[in-house]
Amino acid sequence: MSSAVVANDIAKETQEYLHAAGLNVIVLLEHARKFEGTDENNSGFSGQTFSKVIHDIVTAVDQEVTRFIIACKPPALDAEIRALCPKINAGLFQLVQHFGRIPKIAGRTYLVEVRRAVCKALVAMVLLINTFLDVKVELSSAIMADMPYMSSTGVFWEHCKELKQIPVDNRAAVLTIWQSVVSGLVKDAAEELDESLTESENQTTKDGDDEESDSMDEFSPDIPKDRIEEARTMYKLILSAKQVCEKVGLRCIRDCETFDEEHVVWLDRLLDLGRPVQDSVDELVAALSADGDEWKQAVRLEAAKLTEAMSNLVTLAITFVDDSHLSWFEQCRKRLDVSKHTYHVVR
Repeated sequence: MSSAVVANDIAKETQEYLHAAGLNVIVLLEHARKFEGTDENNSGFSGQTFSKVIHDIVTAVDQEVTRFIIACKPPALDAEIRALCPKINAGLFQLVQHFGRIPKIAGRTYLVEVRRAVCKALVAMVLLINTFLDVKVELSSAIMADMPYMSSTGVFWEHCKELKQIPVDNRAAVLTIWQSVVSGLVKDAAEELDESLTESENQTTKDGDDEESDSMDEFSPDIPKDRIEEARTMYKLILSAKQVCEKVGLRCIRDCETFDEEHVVWLDRLLDLGRPVQDSVDELVAALSADGDEWKQAVRLEAAKLTEAMSNLVTLAITFVDDSHLSWFEQCRKRLDVSKHTYHVVR
């Protein structure tokens, strides 16, 4: 008896085989999502060795997946599909098994970044399998919420590439996130506020020169002219935050050359305390353009939060920063302690 064939040219029995393979990937995905690192004091763990093994595994899986896609295209090669599914599952099992050897002492940020890359590759594989199925393998809403914009088969290779570029250690993982999510965003906020201030001041000057201009196309500045003075003061505070973030990124994270457990945890904590600085900068900028008569109170409140966040970060940075830079951080902390009460500019 001939096999029933569906519209996409893959036999029904083969689709069922594919569906089972997809469910196996889901099992691996759930395991990877829950993994928090081994408790073993594996001092011999090497991020570079780990990355090389991951690279080799992903390269092998990539080759099998390429063959799999070719086999699935009309006319479908059912025997080839069935032969490739266990090979792909075995490669993904090796990937998750190797990932499961990362010790907690390797660093929380490092583990999170590697886990994210592994999970993205697994989700991409399920999505790829689903493109050839009438009855899709279900991905939970929680998983998809963490993996937006993964809807095309091409993303599988993108995430294979990402797996081949995982950070080699916790310092590299922390530094990458710091530069993009903390220091980089604080720098962007400072530059945008400076531009807004310049435009607002220029508009104020123009209004003074030409009070009769009331064109509908006239530029409306982000910062009202009655708030420019306060905004300039807050801009200097944000510049201080920018400098602190740059110093921490360079002198504490990038220049860290000790990788014992205490320093690994320190790097994770720096990232934890850096995020509130970035968040406070955003809130402070937003408060400057807030509606209502209580904007100044909101600005002062956010300035206090930013100063506190900066102080917490600098205090932690002092723990292990190199002695050659210790004086700068200690002086910065003293100025921040004063600013907590006065909200004057930290210079």
